[in-house]
Amino acid sequence: GMATVVAGSYERFVFGYKLDGLPGASSGSGGGGAGAAEPSIVKSFTLDAHLTQCKSVAAQGGFLASGGADDLIRVWHHNPDGSLADLGTLAGHEGTVTCLAFHGAYTTKEPTRLLSGGVDGTVIIWSVGQWDHLKTLRAHRGGVHAISVHPSGLVAITAGADAHIAMWDMKKGRVAHKTKMKAKPEILQFTPSGNAYASVAGTRLTITSAETGTMSGVFDAPARVMCMTQAGTDNLVLMGLEGGNIVGYDSRAAPTKPALTITKAHPTRVKGLVVPVVDAEEGPMMGGPAGGPAMLVSGSSEGTMRLWDLRTAGKGGAAATALAMGVSGARDEPVAEVTGGGRFTCMAVMPNALPSEIAEAVNTERGLQPRDPKEVAAKKKADKLRKMETARRKAQTRQVPKPK
Repeated sequence: GMATVVAGSYERFVFGYKLDGLPGASSGSGGGGAGAAEPSIVKSFTLDAHLTQCKSVAAQGGFLASGGADDLIRVWHHNPDGSLADLGTLAGHEGTVTCLAFHGAYTTKEPTRLLSGGVDGTVIIWSVGQWDHLKTLRAHRGGVHAISVHPSGLVAITAGADAHIAMWDMKKGRVAHKTKMKAKPEILQFTPSGNAYASVAGTRLTITSAETGTMSGVFDAPARVMCMTQAGTDNLVLMGLEGGNIVGYDSRAAPTKPALTITKAHPTRVKGLVVPVVDAEEGPMMGGPAGGPAMLVSGSSEGTMRLWDLRTAGKGGAAATALAMGVSGARDEPVAEVTGGGRFTCMAVMPNALPSEIAEAVNTERGLQPRDPKEVAAKKKADKLRKMETARRKAQTRQVPKPK
């Protein structure tokens, strides 16, 4: 597989789905190139994760975590060959674990911290690997709804039942400032550049500058927003709705018309959206509406996963028109799908290839490193050039918000 989608369910299981044949992915790890396989999505694992419902999942750098209504967090390592190592259970919350986020200085390296939020109103910081309970932050009275870590790893934001958004200084492990919102934010994420954050309350999406705290965009979706994702660019915000549609808004354009509508992506509600990434260093394949990502995976409360090509999905609006004219069952078609999962509650995604530095270390341990010193030197040089180019590209777009 090229990437793995992870989904938690009401039935206590965490499901894994393997994505293959994604366009634009280099050959070598299963596809792309001439005569590439058709895009596919298949179930690759089922974990008996919790005693009751699974409420949150996170995945980064080979690590995978799930949080449950049993107050517990389960952690695993997902190896490149698809096997999973159970790393244990973390107990620290008094109540459902509502949100999880891995955090490291670079998304391309192994994460160093796991952040968990719960209905007990706290955020707990755990060390990755040792899994020590490092710190408990009193975050939101009434419960923490969402958590997101800035791409730099220096700042995190949380939203809670107290209708506040809090920004945390990760170096000091304390709150930098809190902002009261008009409505309780249910969803909260830093944009890919980290220059802003997107929050959702009900049907309304708000984009706020991370630096100044001023609102830069307000978008009203046609139905309640159940989930949201962005990847590769700040320009496109993708949202899954109650009623089964997926809409995408161009954050630079007028808020009235979506840049993308997938009609009846699912029959009742869209419970999760993720953009597949095959290589953490390269980021997602782009070329979709508003210069956004080309591919998207959606999950529903019926246990169905669907893979969409955003370059073609919903184009021309034929399904939307047919539905408006009373043709029952009219819907846009995914490029691949798989049924038979649980009633999904949450989703995450990760590349199957480990970040290059970790992969090198693993290979060295197993004695698989190339023997020829010239080859080694040439590989080092090429890697360094690629890393510098990636870093340069990222530095152009990213500013770290200064905790006030």
